[in-house]
Amino acid sequence: MTRKLFNTSAFRLSLVYALIFSIVAAGALGFIYRMAKGQMQQQTDDRLQLETDALLNLYRNMAVEGLIDAIRVRNSENGSRYLISRLVHRSQLDLTKDIDFEAISQNPTQVVTTLPLSHVIGEKGHDEPARLMLTILPGGYQLLVVTDLKEQHTLLDRLLQTVLAASAIIFTLALAGGSFMGYNVQRRINAVSQTANDIISGDLSRRMPVTSRNDEFDSLSRVLNTMLARTEQLMQSMREVTDNLAHDLRNPLNRLRNRLEATQYHPNDQNDYPQLVQDTIVEVDDLIRTFNALLSIAQIESAQQRKDWAEVDLGALAEELADLYTAVAEEEDITLTYHAEPGLHIHGHRQLLAQAITNLLDNAVKYTPAGGHINLNASALNGHILISVADNGPGIPPDKHGQVFKRFTRLDNARSTPGNGLGLSLVKAVADLHGAEVQLQDNHPGLTASITFAR
Repeated sequence: MTRKLFNTSAFRLSLVYALIFSIVAAGALGFIYRMAKGQMQQQTDDRLQLETDALLNLYRNMAVEGLIDAIRVRNSENGSRYLISRLVHRSQLDLTKDIDFEAISQNPTQVVTTLPLSHVIGEKGHDEPARLMLTILPGGYQLLVVTDLKEQHTLLDRLLQTVLAASAIIFTLALAGGSFMGYNVQRRINAVSQTANDIISGDLSRRMPVTSRNDEFDSLSRVLNTMLARTEQLMQSMREVTDNLAHDLRNPLNRLRNRLEATQYHPNDQNDYPQLVQDTIVEVDDLIRTFNALLSIAQIESAQQRKDWAEVDLGALAEELADLYTAVAEEEDITLTYHAEPGLHIHGHRQLLAQAITNLLDNAVKYTPAGGHINLNASALNGHILISVADNGPGIPPDKHGQVFKRFTRLDNARSTPGNGLGLSLVKAVADLHGAEVQLQDNHPGLTASITFAR
């Protein structure tokens, strides 16, 4: 498991994050250390300058001997080696030869530098660093004001150790945090992979896990779950179509085979052949219509028809179809009335919309008894466009309203009428393609089928 985690991109990204964060933190701590060191040195130099200025004021007011006495008094008052003042002639101790004035300071008579304390006080064994301000006086004298840096260096060493320890702790915590985040990411990826493997194995009911964090993984999981639900629905529809197609086509194909077989083994009179051919053509035409309807539904659901979309006046289209079906309804002793408002424009496919309305009118004419009435209405309602076909036929039970939109679905009262059970499936496919909604309502008696379009 550990090796697998190390090989993941999530862990590597976490490791890079931990390294970058640690470098930034170490840089920030190093900057703090450098600033603290510089501030301590500045304070030390300011104190050396203050002490030097005080001694120079005394030097201007008294002779060299008086300055030496003043230095002795001030050293005794300090009581420690923290701040030491000395007035030394170059013949006794010449520090100027060891110090490059031009490299350290632009002042040719005064410089501040760091030297071992033994070089200043002339005693061996004091190798600790000391901060020295050297001022050259007339007559070959050197005014030395020096302070011991031992305590400062001890403090800076502790500060440096603290910075290094803090950097190590930060790196460790960042690495641990990165590993933990990488583990969590890998765990969620493994859950998705496991779900995907189950789906590949055939369990289409599996869904990607969604947590309460509502992060990008959950957003991706929701999108994938929507896609999987749609895929499962399409697969289920395909299975239903395959089963229904096999069931509904078995009878006409058996009739064709039996008819041809009977003709082969029992030759009839030549007068029977035209009727045999006619019956066979009718059966084949029904099969072709069924396959054409399935092909049309498949093309509609795949949205291949969008390239032919244009502005469509649904009111004018409904009026045109009503005029066409008025004669058809009169042949069946049915009255067809219609109402179509002008200006009902939508962007869509005119041929598919006409086919959907035609299917509704076909069903109404087919199931409305003689002497019945059909009404086609196209109107604007609450910012939408409503196309409805109402009849006073037998209707559809309310509990079957959702079922009749499935392919090859035919109710018991429709078994005796010609058809393949694909008409309402095509209507729903056209409506879905145009973002519309199909509804069936009881007309008391009869059925009202409506399509509601958004404007």
